[in-house]
Amino acid sequence: MKRNAVRALTLLGAAGIAAACGEVPTLAGNIAYISPLLLPSPAIAAGDVLRDSLGNVAVLSVVAYDQHNSVITGLTPSFLVSSFPVVVSIDANGRVTAQDTVASVQLVGRVGDRLQTAPATLEIVPQPDSMAGSGTIDSLRVAQSSSALQVNVTGLRGGNRVSVKGIIVRYRISRLWPARPVDPTLVLFPPPFGLTGDFTRATDTTHATGASRAIQITANQGIDSVEVTAAGTNLRGESLRGSPVRFVLPVKRGP
Repeated sequence: MKRNAVRALTLLGAAGIAAACGEVPTLAGNIAYISPLLLPSPAIAAGDVLRDSLGNVAVLSVVAYDQHNSVITGLTPSFLVSSFPVVVSIDANGRVTAQDTVASVQLVGRVGDRLQTAPATLEIVPQPDSMAGSGTIDSLRVAQSSSALQVNVTGLRGGNRVSVKGIIVRYRISRLWPARPVDPTLVLFPPPFGLTGDFTRATDTTHATGASRAIQITANQGIDSVEVTAAGTNLRGESLRGSPVRFVLPVKRGP
C-alpha cells in the first residue's frame, strides 16, 4: 500500500484537524501515521511459531512515521487477535505461536491508544512438503497470455494429503530455445509493477486451488520454446519436494 493511502487509513478522526489547520496532525510521540501490520509470512505452520522466508523465527511489526515521513524509533507496538476462536498467542515482542489446528485468523497492531492497523489475515496451515504443476499447458501465441501456469502446494494433515494456503511461489522465465538471453518481449503476468523492473520474475501466494501466473510474448524473435520455473519452500525455509516445477511452452507461429 502506498504511503498516502496508509496515511489516509490511519489518521482516523484527526483528518478534520488536518483540514482546519492545513497540515498533517501529529499524535503522542510525534506520530503522524503508521504502516499496515507487517507479517513475516502469510502463513504459520500448525503447532509452530511464525517464521520468515528463510525459516527463522520472526515477529510482527508496525512502523510509525512523523509528518516528514521519517521512521520514528523506540516505540513498542502491541498486537492482538481480532477474530474468534483465538487459536494463536502473541507475546509482548510480537512473536506468534499457533495451536495445532488449521484456520484463518485476523490480527491487528496498535501504536499508542489511538492508532490501529486494519486487520491482516494469517493462515494456520499444515506444514507443506510437496509442490506439483497442474492443468494443461497450451502453445504460447504472440500478444496473448498463456494458459495459467498452475501449481499446487500440499502437506499432510490427519493422514490425508491436503492443499496448503499462504505459501509464496516464485516464478521465473528460466530458459529459451534456441538458447539466448531473455529480453523484454517476454513478461510474466501480472508483472510486479512498482516492485522491480525485472518482468522475468513474479510471485503468487497459494489459495485453495494453488498458485498461478501466466506469460506473455509481445513479439517472436525466432523463439521456439520458453521454460518457466515455479519454486517454493516449506515454512522452515526448506525446498519443497518437486520444486522447482518446470513449464515448457512451445511458441506458435502464425495465426
